[in-house]
Amino acid sequence: MLKRILIFCMVVVATSSCEKDKEKPCVAPVFGKNIIGTWTGNFELTPKIKAGLTFSENGQFEDTGGLLFGNKNESPLTWTVKGDSLKITGKFKDKGIKNYSFSALTNTCDSIVLDVEGIDKIFLKRK
Repeated sequence: MLKRILIFCMVVVATSSCEKDKEKPCVAPVFGKNIIGTWTGNFELTPKIKAGLTFSENGQFEDTGGLLFGNKNESPLTWTVKGDSLKITGKFKDKGIKNYSFSALTNTCDSIVLDVEGIDKIFLKRK
């Protein structure tokens, strides 16, 4: 009898602990808040070429591989968001100030997809 009670208790504990392990689904914050942080990005057409991107809360932007702004720029690069549109502003070493805009096609907790003028897409994965 004691053996049956112990087995019953073990089954109850095992089944109730499984329910607690289920994670709640992540709901992504609005695009302007979700993009803050460090990402790994790549173009859809050249997926093997990856770059590191960091969007700081203070509006500073770091693009280690030149994915969104290129490599011939001067620091600092800045970013702003209006709705689902990302705007990157910076200064090239030889051509003055330039702005690039990207529309967010998707915005999830750990990934964002940006449209590059309908020609390509940029996939961002949170680090």
